[in-house]
Amino acid sequence: MKTSGFLLFRLNLVDRDVLFQKPISRDEDLIRVFQLAANPDFDVTRSGRRTTYRWALREVTADSIEPSDRSFMIAVFTSEIMSRRGPIVTPDGIAHGTSTMNPPPAVLVHIFVDLARHICAIEDVPSVMQVHASWRTILQTILNTAAWKLEFTSMLRLNPVVPEESIIARLKSLDRITRLRTTLRIPNPDLGPTFKQLFDEMQRGGIRELTQDMRNERGLNLAPDTLPQAVLDMAATGYRKGKIHVYGVKDGNREELTIADDIARVEGEELGDYIEGYVEGYSAASRSSAVKRFATSIVKKIDERLER
Repeated sequence: MKTSGFLLFRLNLVDRDVLFQKPISRDEDLIRVFQLAANPDFDVTRSGRRTTYRWALREVTADSIEPSDRSFMIAVFTSEIMSRRGPIVTPDGIAHGTSTMNPPPAVLVHIFVDLARHICAIEDVPSVMQVHASWRTILQTILNTAAWKLEFTSMLRLNPVVPEESIIARLKSLDRITRLRTTLRIPNPDLGPTFKQLFDEMQRGGIRELTQDMRNERGLNLAPDTLPQAVLDMAATGYRKGKIHVYGVKDGNREELTIADDIARVEGEELGDYIEGYVEGYSAASRSSAVKRFATSIVKKIDERLER
């Protein structure tokens, strides 16, 4: 049985620059946004030099895991080839034109949203993630258009969760770290002990974005419970805008690291079982049971991967 990997993203809520605010503030608000975004009115069409694609969100399911009452959503993000220009075989030979398929075949990307932690686990489908660099922007566009239609002034942003082992390895490559620069974002419900104090201070001050630029030529202290480590933890777990910039010294030379590319993931055969069963087609009753098993399994893996 093939395993299916899921990439982990933090679901950040970002205020639009408008006078009268109506933010997304509850799980019910997020569910409404996803449900409306599954309407064909919010599909996105993109045309390249030869190919036209249609992107859509469909089949949103909201439920909870018992007995913990952990709320979640499941949705399917789709990519379809609407038309393609190129050589076409005709009875008389080869012609150049545009071929269309109706209905077009779809590539499916399953999305799991852990509402308790604002973590999105998105199926790692190579034909989407590796071929279409703009897939995340398109997904955000679909969701944000639906949010605006509901008169919410919040936008949704998906920021990669960086694997802890990747950060440790990259920081260890430097003899000392002299500067740390990043922009933090709140609100979000997922707090860890090393950045709770900083998070609370931001909330008390009504701060939604905080740019941190810490410097010490003799080296920043990244011991547990220090401010630099708290900032790094918040940024690495996705509470950030843009990238994490780390500056330091190695073998007497100045170095700069940009942490943004690596994405934490979870995987397992039971996750692949759900995807395979979905493609083959569940009955209504069996799909409900499969969704609960899948949700229980992936939540457990998220909690193991990202200790609360």
